[in-house]
Amino acid sequence: MSGVSLNYYRAALALLGHVEARQPTNRRFGPEADALWARFEGGLTPADRLDVLLRDADAQWPGAFGARTVFNLPGVAEDEAFGAEWASLEGVEAADLWKAEARPSLASPREVLEAIARAWELSLASASTEPVGAAEALLVAGPSAVASLIEYFAGAEGLDWAEQVTVIATPPAHRQLAAAGGAILGSTRPTRLFDSTAGSLGKGAKARLVVSRDAAPEDAARARVLAGES
Repeated sequence: MSGVSLNYYRAALALLGHVEARQPTNRRFGPEADALWARFEGGLTPADRLDVLLRDADAQWPGAFGARTVFNLPGVAEDEAFGAEWASLEGVEAADLWKAEARPSLASPREVLEAIARAWELSLASASTEPVGAAEALLVAGPSAVASLIEYFAGAEGLDWAEQVTVIATPPAHRQLAAAGGAILGSTRPTRLFDSTAGSLGKGAKARLVVSRDAAPEDAARARVLAGES
């Protein structure tokens, strides 16, 4: 799990740097944040600092930062980012990651999505997005489709990511990219995110299906079933 955890933390730090640059708090990165942590630190480690920051961010943008969402952890409350069984990074790994990548980054939505994808060794394909109406529901599978829609929503007026978009994603990399949409778009509600075992979406309106070629086969198949196309 260590390598997978490192991918998750690297992606989460890229997203955290994006939101901190967009809305600076001075309590996450930089000299003021370092001084605050030094007063609070005691016997805590860089791994603890990472988890504290991600818990805080996950509370501000629900579901966008926590390992619970990314790894679909069972038995973890929706307002808890990690859960009791989560194993954080080892001390040296966390310290090295913090030194290398903990910084604000005024990246565009596409740039931060690319950074999250790189952390998981994914390549996102560019895709044009058909216009989306303010009352239109979308059912999405595939990281490239998700990324293109997040970018589209970021440049559009009157759209609601949490209300209009449902994502079917099972691999952790795909789930983290989808969950990040809430933070990138400034939503105070989590991304509607299901895995390939989803039996029902709990939505009344028929959704337009958007599937990219890099969707996991089981996710693409489930999305098509739920959209009534298979």
